[in-house]
Amino acid sequence: MLREKPKGGKVAKAAKAPKVQELPRRADQERRRHKRPLRLTGLRMRLLAAFAAVALMTSVAVTGVSYVLTRQSLMNRINQTSVQQFRAAVTSNQQQLEDATPTANPPPALTNLSFKLQAASGTDWVLHRRGIGDGATQNYLTYNSVPPALRGAAQRSIAWQRVRVGGVPYLIIGSSVQPNGIEVYSFVSLEPQQVDLDRLAQNSAIAAAVAIAIALLLGLLASRGVLLPLRRLGIAARRLGAGKLDTRVEVRGNDEVADVSRTFNETAEALERSIAELRSLEASSRRFVADVSHELRTPLTAMTAVTDMLEEATDVGDESAPAAQLIVTETRRLARLVEDLMEISRFDAGTAQLRREEVDLVALVQGCLDARGWTGRVTLNVPPGFVVAVDQRRIDVIVANMVGNAIKHGGEGPVELSIGAYGPNLVLQVRDHGPGIPPDALEHIFERFYKADKARVRSEGSGLGLSIAYENAHIHGGELTGGNHPGGGAVFTLRLPLGATVPAPEVPA
Repeated sequence: MLREKPKGGKVAKAAKAPKVQELPRRADQERRRHKRPLRLTGLRMRLLAAFAAVALMTSVAVTGVSYVLTRQSLMNRINQTSVQQFRAAVTSNQQQLEDATPTANPPPALTNLSFKLQAASGTDWVLHRRGIGDGATQNYLTYNSVPPALRGAAQRSIAWQRVRVGGVPYLIIGSSVQPNGIEVYSFVSLEPQQVDLDRLAQNSAIAAAVAIAIALLLGLLASRGVLLPLRRLGIAARRLGAGKLDTRVEVRGNDEVADVSRTFNETAEALERSIAELRSLEASSRRFVADVSHELRTPLTAMTAVTDMLEEATDVGDESAPAAQLIVTETRRLARLVEDLMEISRFDAGTAQLRREEVDLVALVQGCLDARGWTGRVTLNVPPGFVVAVDQRRIDVIVANMVGNAIKHGGEGPVELSIGAYGPNLVLQVRDHGPGIPPDALEHIFERFYKADKARVRSEGSGLGLSIAYENAHIHGGELTGGNHPGGGAVFTLRLPLGATVPAPEVPA
């Protein structure tokens, strides 16, 4: 069961962790939401297969050994009892067997004697003498039903063999009576024993099926005991990955899963403590930058006014003109840097506001280029008019950074700016024909204070322009991307959702 610590308080030390609140309903909901379909290669199926295989092998071994031992014991008892009865019957009728000298064919004396033996013992008898014939009790039980091997063994002593005659299992016991050479065979039917053995095999199969079913049920219970804590750990890990650092799992028992749960809780607590410290440091850093920028803003405003006056009062030929121009340039650069830091701090603090208003994007772009003196250096590929609902100041910042970056690093080639609607997005693209962006710098171009040219320790830019443009695109619900054009040069693309735009007015012919 997942558990969460109460929100809103400071992170406690590991030794004094506060009590957690159990949320069984939320845990059950998330468990149902993250429930995975049954997989043939999953841990549950492997556990069930293992339990079923063990139950099957155990049942087969036990029932097989029981069947063999029972059959062997039953057959041995039948053999001993039947041989004793055979010996007793032959002994009690020894005189009649010796005096039986049949003279007719079929021999009525042998037949009468076989009926007498059958009535006395309850089994079927066949009496045979070479050259005379058989005394048989049934048509299909004759001397020919006796296997040749048994006939040879019966000449020497009492012998027996189990065979099937007419599809019925029999135990045939035979012997030879001297001196007249009459062969005596007793046919003991084993059909009742065979029925018992078949019933035993059937019951063993049923018992094996029941054992497998019980094993599967135990496998389900065992897999539930293993998989349910693992599923709770999975849900807790997903919640932890989603940023809910106060997530904990309930520890039950002292087994291996409990050790894993306990380790997870300790890891989550350490992670929560570390993230809290990092967030505190980050918040302090942001607050420091915002406070410093705010404190610098007032003196810089005064310094900017003074430098403007200094620039106007300094003659071009004066010896102090270069120093004055350096002071003016650096003061303005410092003022821009402070403004950029203020803007970054607003984004970090989440206080940046978007003020949408309907404007002609084409006119806004042309105004941006005119204000910076870039009109003659940029080739426009734009429609006559495109009315959008955007924040003018932020779009102006984006376009200025895109075009300024292209002019600064694009060499002497032309800079192309195009506007159009593609699918669900409004696309504004700026391309130059310079050397392009180095491959190792592609993934860093929107990072703060990043400069692709590592050799330029000091440059006009601060490395914040593209990152501010990226944040301005993001606050509009769009994205700003950069890369290299297949035809050469760098290309920056601004995409805004068309839902933020309104149809352009019709241009009269």
